[in-house]
Amino acid sequence: MRGAAANIQDDPRFELPPQFAVSERRIAGQAIDRWRSGGKALVTGFDSHSLIVIDPAGMATIEYAGDAIAATFGLGTGMRLEGRGGLAAEVRAACDLIAIDPQPVPFEFSLTAPDAALIMGRGVALTIAADATERIGAGAPVAEPRQIYDRVQIVINWREMLDRAAMARLRRELGTALRLVPSILAKADPFFVKTGV
Repeated sequence: MRGAAANIQDDPRFELPPQFAVSERRIAGQAIDRWRSGGKALVTGFDSHSLIVIDPAGMATIEYAGDAIAATFGLGTGMRLEGRGGLAAEVRAACDLIAIDPQPVPFEFSLTAPDAALIMGRGVALTIAADATERIGAGAPVAEPRQIYDRVQIVINWREMLDRAAMARLRRELGTALRLVPSILAKADPFFVKTGV
């Protein structure tokens, strides 16, 4: 018994906390993990929460808009991001950063929906790699292949929250409902036993 305890204490990992597998729960984190493991190619599995933007450093035009994004934010195929507000402005800013450094660009946003609800979201912009060769002038030899990033995939998720006025109204209604509950329960309690005379 004493020898087994000595062997455990000789292990350099004895004092370290146990290691557990951690799975990424956020959609943006999952997209980055798949993007890195997939060779910086198009990330599949997030179709309804994805945008594909072509020419991100120039015209920045939406090539594909997922159903959920199109329905919630009104962004559609063929739409240019330039000069638009809301989510389009956030996506355009992420595309500008990708043009400077082709690394994943996480971003967060909060918008007011047409029905006065607050939409809070998180997303990530990912480059879609396309191998290309570049020529320096007519007839020049082909240079070393380089990565050209002419498309960006944006993966986002969001939550719709109540605005302050709606939240205050909900609190008032819940308060009123909870004040009514004790009087109803006192009359309807089947286990209530009356004691005494």
